Amino acid sequence: MRKLPLSHGLLYFLDELEFSEAGLSADPDAQSLAAPFQETLEEWDGLFKKERSARRAVVRSEAAVAVHNERLDSTTIRFGAMVRGVAPALMNRLFTMAPGKLVRRGLRQQCEKTRDVILVELGKLEDAHPLKPFAAQLGTLVDAALSALDSRAQAKGARQTIASDIEEWKEGVNALRTTTYAELLKISADKGYPRSWVESFFRTASAASDPSDEDAESPATSTPEPT
Repeated sequence: MRKLPLSHGLLYFLDELEFSEAGLSADPDAQSLAAPFQETLEEWDGLFKKERSARRAVVRSEAAVAVHNERLDSTTIRFGAMVRGVAPALMNRLFTMAPGKLVRRGLRQQCEKTRDVILVELGKLEDAHPLKPFAAQLGTLVDAALSALDSRAQAKGARQTIASDIEEWKEGVNALRTTTYAELLKISADKGYPRSWVESFFRTASAASDPSDEDAESPATSTPEPT
């Protein structure tokens, strides 16, 4: 009896469980084997909601990172242009690399460079200096971007944890299908039923839905940091 591929989504597993549970419940000789499938179906709903919630959190955190990255980039470019215009002598002190290169670094690296170099140098300027207002602007943007990055990391970590829980649950489904198949073989031997009776409680490959068409969970993967 074939095992369900763990790469297939939760909706695919749901259909397989529903099929077997309904079949077992409908046959007087197999009804006693339906209860574990019913319990597993009840677990499915909670897992699906958690997976969808985790995916939503990752998507929303990605959006927040993208927005904060863009705002920091545009302000950094504008700041670099002003430095060239009003205080070119400070360019090498404020930027260890050209502003255009800085904004192409990973967002966390960009934030750290801005915090540890640019903001430190701006802090040394007198309050009346025309570049001084950028200190507050860049500081706020750096804090917001770092916070967004941390939130995204937490969301991805939570999604990975749920993905592991789902994989364990799928392994449990396959174990249930295997033990149920063995129990059905015993019943068929006692009753003199053909092997086709046992197979009838499990969907054939042709009857199964295409897992690629599902709104199923996908493995939690790393998304490159915006630059």
